[in-house]
Amino acid sequence: MPEAKEIEVKPTESKSAYNPKEVEAKWTKFWFDEDLFSVDMNPDKPGFSVALPPPNITGNLHLGHALNGTLQDVLIRWKRMQGYNILWQPGTDHAGIATQMVVERELKKQGGNRHQLGREKFLEKVWQWRNQYGNNILSQYKRLGVSFSWNRMAFTMDENYVKAIMKAFCILFKEGYIYRGNRVTNWCPRCLTSLSDLEVEHDETKGHLYFIKYALEDKSGFLTVATTRPESIFADVAVAVNPRDNRYTDFVGRKVALPLTGRLLPVIADDYVDLEFGTGALKITPAHDANDFEVGQRHNLPMPAVIDQHGKLMDHEYVPSQWHGKERFAVRKEVVEELDSTGLLAEDRDYVHGLGYCERCHTVIEPLLSEQWYVRMKELAEPAIKVVEEERIVFIPERHAATYLDWMRNIRDWCVSRQLWWGHRIPVWTCKQCGKVDAYEQAPSQCPCGSEALEQDSDVLDTWFSSALWPFATLGWPDETPELKTFYPTTVLSTAREIINLWVARMIFTSLKFVGKIPFKHVLIHPVIQTADGKRMSKSKGNAIDPLDMIEKYGADANRFLFASLGVKGDQDVRFREDRLEEYKRFANKLWNAGRFVLDQLKDFKPAGIERDKLTLADRWILHKYSCLLRDVHDGLRNYDFHDVCRDFYEFIWDYYCDWYLEIAKIQIGRDDTGNGGGQTRKVLHYIFEGLMRALHPVMPFITEDLWSRTPKFALYNQLASIMFAPYPREDETLMDSVAEEQMALLIKTIRSVRNIRQTYNVPAASEAEALINCPDDKERQCLEAGADYIKRLARVNPLKISVDTEAPAMSAWEIISGAKVYVPLANLIDVEKSKTKLLQRRDAIEKELLKVKQILDNADFRAKAPKEKVDGLLAQLSDFEAQMASVEGQLKVLADAA
Repeated sequence: MPEAKEIEVKPTESKSAYNPKEVEAKWTKFWFDEDLFSVDMNPDKPGFSVALPPPNITGNLHLGHALNGTLQDVLIRWKRMQGYNILWQPGTDHAGIATQMVVERELKKQGGNRHQLGREKFLEKVWQWRNQYGNNILSQYKRLGVSFSWNRMAFTMDENYVKAIMKAFCILFKEGYIYRGNRVTNWCPRCLTSLSDLEVEHDETKGHLYFIKYALEDKSGFLTVATTRPESIFADVAVAVNPRDNRYTDFVGRKVALPLTGRLLPVIADDYVDLEFGTGALKITPAHDANDFEVGQRHNLPMPAVIDQHGKLMDHEYVPSQWHGKERFAVRKEVVEELDSTGLLAEDRDYVHGLGYCERCHTVIEPLLSEQWYVRMKELAEPAIKVVEEERIVFIPERHAATYLDWMRNIRDWCVSRQLWWGHRIPVWTCKQCGKVDAYEQAPSQCPCGSEALEQDSDVLDTWFSSALWPFATLGWPDETPELKTFYPTTVLSTAREIINLWVARMIFTSLKFVGKIPFKHVLIHPVIQTADGKRMSKSKGNAIDPLDMIEKYGADANRFLFASLGVKGDQDVRFREDRLEEYKRFANKLWNAGRFVLDQLKDFKPAGIERDKLTLADRWILHKYSCLLRDVHDGLRNYDFHDVCRDFYEFIWDYYCDWYLEIAKIQIGRDDTGNGGGQTRKVLHYIFEGLMRALHPVMPFITEDLWSRTPKFALYNQLASIMFAPYPREDETLMDSVAEEQMALLIKTIRSVRNIRQTYNVPAASEAEALINCPDDKERQCLEAGADYIKRLARVNPLKISVDTEAPAMSAWEIISGAKVYVPLANLIDVEKSKTKLLQRRDAIEKELLKVKQILDNADFRAKAPKEKVDGLLAQLSDFEAQMASVEGQLKVLADAA
């Protein structure tokens, strides 16, 4: 644990308004100058580790990163303060397609392309770009205050990481899990690479459904086929119907002529055909449709390809020459026109369907028959399914386990080859002499046959293949490193739901295969932040919110408090509300001003234990509330209830501590007659404020570090370099005091009742009001008498009379509090007409609420099915509203009598 050194940290000027820019800049510099985030490998401590989902080197910080980074940092800082060995592994992903696109775009601006440069020169350009821009997003993370293990920065193209990838591939290859297959894949004509199903976005797109007539060979009629892709007609090899479709029983086994060319095709029967789609007859194009490919294999059909990798019609014997080399969508238009002019287009119908687009460049995907590398997934998926079914890995919220299990139980073989240059080149070499194909962890010098004529596969691995190894490859696997032993499996993974199948599933099965352990114990799925009107944020649409702008405007701590308050267990789609950032900025300012007052009271204060026999009721109450807060926060963090933790902090700090206890503390310090300036109150102020800064630190690290650094501390804490190494406070059950809570609640209600009356009747703030309290209950009366000074000061009351049988003074307002009745005489205090207006408005509001509750309770079905506690709660609300209504009516009567 880093100790304090002789370091000069310039005190932050204690201004009335919190200046987050100044505080954040100061402490960010301090944390990094002192290298406070380095990994501690103390063998006597338990380990806690998290692997940051590596952002793409092309990326900039967005709200999803900021949200996820905050949730992880809250846990990391909490566990660090609990004394754990901490490793929060940061790093970046090389992002094959995305990065290559960026660099190619730059080359295009200069009038060139990668093919002109050649592979090696192009890769040099990519590395230059990465070295210049690739770590931007991690620098942006610093603005958020995240405490990564910065000295362990990883990159998926690092030498040791590449070693792990080559090892993993070769293991799978030599055990028969990796094979080369000629199958239909998703092909991007813009990126010129295959894509996995998970890298394709399906958007509802307006298009057309074309009904085309295929003439029977004997010219006795037509078989009409519906398709959305007439440009692929030249690759048709059959027309298929469902064997259960009686409309086409007589057609099966016959032949039809392909429109525009006359090539004869068989009519086949296959259960794949949907009786309800189109006419119930489908053109079968195995080289350009994944489902047709399966049909073609079942019926041993040929698989001619007529569209090339660039999305153009090929110079193929089946394609009429006028369309050779033409772009697919231009051909579509011309083919439809030709079909129409020849009478073979039966119908052109508007049609909306889910069209596949490349997730990177949004080009329409072309299903293409090509030779690719695949991983056989069925056997690898089985143990990965089991660990989630057995809850060795737990998803939070748990409903996301179903997404994972559904994918894994129906998994298809994984296409892992990409036709790119930037990435991990597939480590497979082919001997030109003997034809042997094998995988090698390091480039071989010669084939076992002795030949040195070896050629490496030109494709690179899917980016997700390398990312799948992230939790253990970053810890040194395949070597047995101390980090792997100490920090693996990691504790928590926090990520987004859209990559459960792309990334989470693959990390699980690779870890089980290569390390023999689960990669993490808990998977937190954070919500997606949408625009204020519920739309997905997108830079291209111009509706994305830049978190750096929000940090600049409201401060990092306010942003962190917002992100933590969203949590992981509520709605998984949350709308961004800037007014909440404004609210949490005010919260930070409230805390800052509370700190100014407390620190002012603690000048020259030497920390000492609380003398419990000298505690006032307010002291006992706030110490009780503080202990309850610590208990609840611990439970919340342990169960990942971040939203509850933030709610508890907000309520305690704003309401109990600032609005009530600090105001009472001023009274207690002012009336202290011991000669030491409120010594006992100062001890309570110090005990709670110092501990509160430690408790809140994981959520709001900047403001707490600054205030704590200026708070007097016990000698043990003075040896620490930062609050982040101070022990996280725990509740003290001996300070929990239900009696104090009950008594203080009565005083607060009484003070609020007088304040409500003053506000309702527009009593000027500077005016002192007389108050009389009729309290027949001895216990409550004694409590009120003991707290009379609080009531006088905080409700601006003078004089105050508390008795058993006070008579209602003339023209007085009143409220019922528990068993007591509080009267405030109004003569010479108020404007009667204004007060009447406010009361009438309040009566209308209460009437609306009363009606709502009554309607629910009058519903017999609700009363029969609702839990008893819910019914009881509504009955209590009804009683409360009725009491409020009686109070308002009584006050209106008071004013009517006055008139």
